[in-house]
Formats: sequence, C-alpha cells, structure tokens
Amino acid sequence: MRRALQVMFILMLPLFIIIGCSNSNNTAGEKTDNSNNPDESGEVEVYENGLPKNEKVTLKYGFFVGGYGREWVDYAIDTFTEKYPNVKIEITASPDISQILSTKISANNDKDMFDIFNREPSGGVVTLAEAGKLEEMDDFWGYSIPDASDNTVKDLMMNGLFESVNRVNGKSYEIPTSASVGGLFFNKNLFEEHGWNQNPKTWDEFVQLLEEIKSDGITPITFPGIHPSYHDWAFGDVKSFEIADKNGNAEQYMEEYQTYQNLVFTKPEDEERWEKIYELGKKGYFAEGLPALNHTQSQMQVLQADVAMVSTGSHVENEMKNSAPEDFEWGFMSVPFIDSTDQTLWVRQGTSNGHFIWAGKPDLNKKWAKEFILWMLTLDIQEKAAESGSLSVRNDFVNDPERFEKLQSSAKSVLDYIDKNNVQLARAYRSVSITHPSREQAFKVRDEAISNIFLGKQDPKPIFEKAEKLIQEALKDNEK
Repeated sequence: MRRALQVMFILMLPLFIIIGCSNSNNTAGEKTDNSNNPDESGEVEVYENGLPKNEKVTLKYGFFVGGYGREWVDYAIDTFTEKYPNVKIEITASPDISQILSTKISANNDKDMFDIFNREPSGGVVTLAEAGKLEEMDDFWGYSIPDASDNTVKDLMMNGLFESVNRVNGKSYEIPTSASVGGLFFNKNLFEEHGWNQNPKTWDEFVQLLEEIKSDGITPITFPGIHPSYHDWAFGDVKSFEIADKNGNAEQYMEEYQTYQNLVFTKPEDEERWEKIYELGKKGYFAEGLPALNHTQSQMQVLQADVAMVSTGSHVENEMKNSAPEDFEWGFMSVPFIDSTDQTLWVRQGTSNGHFIWAGKPDLNKKWAKEFILWMLTLDIQEKAAESGSLSVRNDFVNDPERFEKLQSSAKSVLDYIDKNNVQLARAYRSVSITHPSREQAFKVRDEAISNIFLGKQDPKPIFEKAEKLIQEALKDNEK
C-alpha cells in the first residue's frame, strides 16, 4: 500500500507544480476576481486607449466660467461620456472656482477634492506642485490626440503655448485646452471711418495713432481700473520681455523674472515700460473715469464709440455679444514697445482653461482625466470652443477655411495680426513661491497706483522703488 501511495504521489507531483506556478503568476496585490470581465476567458475588455470598459469611474471637475461660457465644455462632457459610458463627469461650474478650490485644498480631503480643474486656486500652484499635490504632466506632451495619432500634443500646440504653461522646478503641471491673446481690441468700423492706422509697428507710430484719435475728439484707450490687472493684457509684464528682447537679453530677463532673481520692480526694462505709460497718461490718452470702471463698462465704451480701444483679451467678443451692434467688428493690435520692424513684438498669451489634475486621486481616475483633456484637444471640441470666442490651441485649426470662418471677429483679428507681424506669444508667470507678507504688500503698492500712473497723475519711479524695497525684504527672508 505504501509503495502504491509513493507511486501515486510521484505521478501527481507535476500537476501540483503546474497549479503552484499558475497561482504565483498573479501580481502582488492584484485582484483575481474576474466578475467585471465580459467573457469567460478572464481577459478584461478595454478601449482603444487601453483603459477598462467595465470599471465605472466618476471624475469631479471644477470648471471656471469666464468670458467663453460653459456650452463648449458641456458639449465635451456629453460627447466624451457617450463614447466612454463607464465614465461619469460631475461638473461644478462657477466664476468663483478659484475660491472653491482654495476651500477644498484647505480641507485636505483627497476624496472630496476635484480630480481635474481648469483654474489656479487663490494662492497659485507653485506651493501645491512643490508639495506633490498636483500631477506632473511632462509625459502628456508626448501623447497623441484621438483625431491626430501621427502627431504629439506638443507638435500640435500653437506658437508659444508649450513654453507658456505653468512650470515649477522645470516640470509642467498644466495643459491648456483653449487660448486667449491679450492686447488692444478696437472698433474696426470706427478705425476705418477715420482712416486710423490699425497696425502701428513701432512705439513712435503708436504714439502718433493715439494723437490722431485724440485730435478727432475720441479717447484713445480704456481698461477697468477697478480691476487694475486688466492693464496687463496690453501693457503688462510681457512688454518688459519685449523691451529685454529689443536690448538682446530676453532669456536672462525671463529667467530672473520667473524665479524672483535680482531686482523685481526696478529692472531697466520695467522702468522704461512704466515711464512710457506715464508719458502717455500725461498726454491724456486714457479714459478719465478709468479708476471707477469695471470690465464690462470699459468694453461698453468701445462698443458705443466713446473710446477707441480697450485693454483686454480675445474673449471680449463672446463676453459682450449681447451688447454689441449687429454690424460691430472687433480689431486687434499689440502695443509696440519696439523701435524698428526688425524687432519682435511680444504678445501676451493666456492659457485659458489650463487644466490641472489632483495627484492624490486613484491612478485610474488620473488616467481618465488625461483622456478627457485629450478629448478637449480634438478639432471637434476646439471648433465648439471657437464658436464661443476661444482661440484654438492647435496650430492646424486654421488649415480648414470653413472652420476658420466660424471664428469670432476678435479671434480672426488676432490671427490676422500674428500673420502680418513678427510676433512672439508669451506668458509671464512665476515658477517659485514667496509667502512672506512683504511680497503681498509690494504688489499692493503697485496695484493701488496703476490707475493714477496711467492717468499721468503718479510718477511711477517712487512707487516702484517702494515696492522693490518690500519685495527685497521678502526675498531676503525667503533665503533663510
């Protein structure tokens, strides 16, 4: 009997080995329950992007509602979830999404936090990125968009956009899905009626234009003084990049700007920019009631032909569509701080709807969040966004004349300007965070003086010397 049992054990030993090997092939921690599998083979059914079809995912989406509205993103959600029915996207859409984000971040609850959002929180993203709270997105630039598999996302980005996204310590954390360009937007019909120059190419030509407009009894320029940051669309920090480029040191200036190196408010480029603005103000080229204007009031001045131009972004047409006369057409120009047409015009590039992903979410959620961003980059969604006033982030968007015609006049005028001039699109951003109170005080000193500088009532030099002293206090403390 004992010998028979030994023979039986020897014969069955290979079977035990096979079973043991089969069990050991399961990855540690991997679920072996195949209840979600659609067939008896045990294989998980996946989409063409490699993600599982039968695993339900809910993405919480924080969406900033601005000048472009939300119709295009609702369309993106509807079409995406129709293609991927296992994915649900719960959208919280609000013009106050930055404050909502800040509240959620303070709560420190990853489960309640948005998976994906398209606005920086009130305190910016540098500290969040350094703390590992945001998903690093460098790999995303090498992905393919669903309707353009032969190109990477980076290949298809419009001029200057890849360079303009939020970066911290050299890593990108933001992917733009629509674009806005800043400068002076004007009543094109009014310009043609008076024969004014719609494309001044140097500072001298620009000043001459302003004098002609004023001589014809119309105020040349306005912007919302209640929100002094609106000056930045046409006269902001990117124009210091332009002056630095004119002087041959743009790369150094931009590196120092992003990292708060050396002087912050009183570099020669900044002093030249603000001195020129101050001189324009002393000549009466800005709307007298500027300090009390909000953004819609200032833009309405242009619609009513009381003022020729307004400092804002290309979203202006969609924002004012219910107030504009039927035949109104927007024109666009950049303020040229250059002396020669051989020099480059730097134009503010706004990465509108730049999307961030929260790092503390499950891996599958983050993968689907990236897929949704890719979906928003398809030409179908880009066209829908363009109908709401957005500039497409894709450089192949205008290849189709029929699609180009769907753009609003503000967007068309921007693209026409870029086509006719030597333009570099850029975005001014900081890649380090300064939390010392003196930093906030320094920018408050600047902002409170902006309207009076533009009206020629405040010499910028002592203001920025005071701001510089405060920011240097903050930088010194930050080094400790």
